[in-house]
Amino acid sequence: MFAVSYGTMTKWMCSLGLLAVFLSAARAQVDVLTANYDNNRTNANLSEGILNTLDVNVNQFGLLHVFPVDGQVYAQPLYLHAFNMPGKGTLNVLYVATMHNSIYAFDADAASGTGQLWQVNLGTSVNPLSIVDSAGAVYGDIQHEIGILSTPVIDRTGGTIYVVSEIQQSGTVAFYLHALDLTTGSEKLNGPVEIEATVTGNGWGGTTDPDTGQLPFDPNEHIQRPGLLLANGAVYVAFGSHGDFVPWHGWIMAYNASDLPQQTAVFCTTPSGAGVAVWQGGRGLAADPNGEIYLSTGNGSYDGATAWGESVLHLTSTLQVADWFTPSQYADWTDDDADFGSNGPVLVPGSNMLIAGGKAGLVALMDRTNMGHELSGNTQALQTFQAVPAGKFAIYNTALWNRPDGPLLYIWGYQDVLRAFQMQNGVFNTTAVAFNGSIQQLYPFAGMTVSSNGFAPGSAILWLTAETSGTFPTPGILHALDAGNVSHELWNSNLNSARDTLGDFTKFANPTVVNGKVYVPTDARQVVAYGVLPVAGITAAVNAASFSSLTVAPGELVTIFGNGIGPATPQQLTLNAQGNVATSLGGTTVTFDGIAAPLLYAGADQINAIVPFALSGSSTTLLEVTATGGRTYSVSLAVAAAAPAVFTSTASGSGQGAILNSDLSVNSAAHPAARGSDIAIYATGTGVLNRAVADGSIIPTTNLPLSQAAVSVTIGGQVASVTYQGAAPGLVAGVMQINAQIPAGITSGAAVPVVVSAGGVAGLNTVTVAVQ
Repeated sequence: MFAVSYGTMTKWMCSLGLLAVFLSAARAQVDVLTANYDNNRTNANLSEGILNTLDVNVNQFGLLHVFPVDGQVYAQPLYLHAFNMPGKGTLNVLYVATMHNSIYAFDADAASGTGQLWQVNLGTSVNPLSIVDSAGAVYGDIQHEIGILSTPVIDRTGGTIYVVSEIQQSGTVAFYLHALDLTTGSEKLNGPVEIEATVTGNGWGGTTDPDTGQLPFDPNEHIQRPGLLLANGAVYVAFGSHGDFVPWHGWIMAYNASDLPQQTAVFCTTPSGAGVAVWQGGRGLAADPNGEIYLSTGNGSYDGATAWGESVLHLTSTLQVADWFTPSQYADWTDDDADFGSNGPVLVPGSNMLIAGGKAGLVALMDRTNMGHELSGNTQALQTFQAVPAGKFAIYNTALWNRPDGPLLYIWGYQDVLRAFQMQNGVFNTTAVAFNGSIQQLYPFAGMTVSSNGFAPGSAILWLTAETSGTFPTPGILHALDAGNVSHELWNSNLNSARDTLGDFTKFANPTVVNGKVYVPTDARQVVAYGVLPVAGITAAVNAASFSSLTVAPGELVTIFGNGIGPATPQQLTLNAQGNVATSLGGTTVTFDGIAAPLLYAGADQINAIVPFALSGSSTTLLEVTATGGRTYSVSLAVAAAAPAVFTSTASGSGQGAILNSDLSVNSAAHPAARGSDIAIYATGTGVLNRAVADGSIIPTTNLPLSQAAVSVTIGGQVASVTYQGAAPGLVAGVMQINAQIPAGITSGAAVPVVVSAGGVAGLNTVTVAVQ
C-alpha cells in the first residue's frame, strides 16, 4: 500500500496515486452471520456507513424490491458482503429461511424477482393444527406451518450455513441439523443429523423411560425457536415448548461444527422436574469471548441444583452449569407464566456486564463472572429495576447501542411507550432518557435493530417492526427513529403506503440492516428490502478515514455519497498547471461556502474531496455539488476546529490502522510493531496547519507544516510520546502523519486500540495497531 522513504526525522511518505485509489474504495461493508448480529446478541450493527438521519426520509428512502419465498419468514435474514458465487461473480448475498423448510440465497442487490441464486427444501413442514393439548386446545402461537423457525448461523471461512428444520415424517415430528454449502445449498459435513438426546432423570409428564431412568428428548413436545449459536467449534441448538403445552422441558444440544453426527454435549433444564423452556423470543444463546454460554429460562421448577426455572444460566462450552442468577420473584413468576426467559440475555460488549429481562418487565443487570445465584431482594445483581410499568408487562425484545458515553437500552413493553434507558457509571438511569408514545403496538412482538456508523453524530437509527391490528395475520409497519432521541420518527412504511407497504407482520423477526439496506422478514412470503431511493442527490458527507460524522473540519478529507452526483465513468485525481490537485473531475465540482474543493475521486455515487482550509472559524458550511450538465445538490454541515480520524488499511473505517512500523513495513498481525518502537499513523481532520498552504497542494519533504492543534495519541489506553504531528510529506495537504512511540509497558496483541486526538477532540473511529 505504501511506497516509502526514510529521513532523519523518521517520517514516512506514500504514493499520491495509491492514495487516490485507496480513497476511492467503497465504504465499509460487514457481514451478518448470526441472529441479533453478534454473539453478544445486541441487535445492533455499528458499522452501517450509508443510512443516517439525513437520508432516511419519505423523499429519499423507501421500498426498493422484494424477495419472494415459499413461506413465512421468522428467521432473521443473514448477509455476506463481496462473496464469490462460482459462475456468478462476487456478490452481496442474502440468505433467507422459511417456515416451509426452504433456504434461499439471493443476490442482495438484485431487482424484485430476479435475484435467486439457489433454493433447497429440507422436508415437509409441520401443521400447527396437529399440535393439541390435553384439554383439546389447538396450538395457536404460530399459524400455517412450522419449518425453519430459528435463525441459522453462517461460518463464512468454512463456507457453511447451519440450519435446523422441523419436519413431519411418518406421522411424527423430527428435527434435523443441516450444514449447507453457501454457494450451492448442498449438504456437507456428513449432515443432516437427526436431533436426539437423553439425560438421566425422572422428569415431568410421562416423558421418562421407566425402564432405564433416562429422560429422552421428545420432538413432538418441543419447538426450536432461539437462533443457533456457533462457538467453540460447535453448533448449539436450544428448545422450548408449544406455548406451555404439557409436558415440556428446556433442552440444548451441541454438535461438532466440522462433523455433524458428533454430538458433543447435552443439557436439560429439568431432567427430574417440570417445564423451564429455552425460547428467548427467538434471541440466540449468547457467548462471551471465551466461548462461555449464557441463556434465560421460562417458568417451571427451580431448586438451584438440577432444575433451573426463571433463571439466567452461565454454561461452560460443554453445557455444564458454571453459575446462575435467579430472581427472588421466581416462584410468583412461575405461577403467573411470567417467563424471565421471554427475552434472552444481552452481553454488554467490552465489559463483564449482562442484561436480562422478561415478561414481568423487570431488568436485571449483573456481572456475568459473578452472577450470585438466588438471594432475597435480588441483592446479588448489580441492579434491578422496573423498566416496564406494572400492568404493562412483557419484555420480548431489546436492542443495545453500546455508546462510549453510556450504552442505550431500548425496550417496548406491552401496550407501553417505547423507552430508552442509558447506563452510566455501571448502572442504568431508571428514568428513561427518551421515549416515544406516538408509535403503537398492540402486542410486544416488535422486531428491533440499531444501526449506526460507530458513534458518529446523526448516524444512529432504531428500526422497529410492529403489527397494526390485534388479529393475526395482520399488516405490519416498519419504523425508523432517531436512536439518540427516539421521540423523533424519521420515517415509516405507511407514510407512502402505495410505495412502501411492508405486508403482513412476523412477530419477533428482527430487520437486517446492512450496507445501506433494510431487509425485513414478513408473514407474506417475502422479504422486503428498503433503502435509499435512486433519486439524484447527496445522501451523506462523512470523514473519508472513518466514514463517520456529519461534522467537518478545515483540511479534512471527506467522502460525499449520493445518486447521480458525479460522472458515470469514475475519475481519479489530476494535478493542475500549478501542480496542485484539481478542483474539477469529469465536469463535477464541489464547493464549501462557494470555495472550490480539491477532488481526489469522482463517480456517480461517490466523491472524495478536501474541505478548504478557509473554513477555519466557521460553525456551518453549505456543501454544494455541481454535477455534469449543471445539476446542483447541496447539504448543510456543521464545522468544527478538528474532527480527527485515522485511515484504516482496508478502507473500512475501523480495525487495523493505516500504520507503518519503524522498519517501513506495513503494520499488521503478521508484521507487528515492537513495544518501545516508533510508528507512523496516517490521519485527517486535525484542522488547520501552523502556516498557510494552498488547498490541494502537495506537501514537500522539507520545511513541513505542522498541526496547529495539539495532537495526542493513546495506545492500549496508555499515552504515547508523539515525535511528529504534521502534514504527510509527498501527499496532498489534509493528509496528516503522526509519529508516535508505542509505550513499553502495554500488553501486546494483534488489535491494540489506538486513539488520536486533536485540540482535545478524540478520534471518530476505532482503530487498532498490532504490537508484539
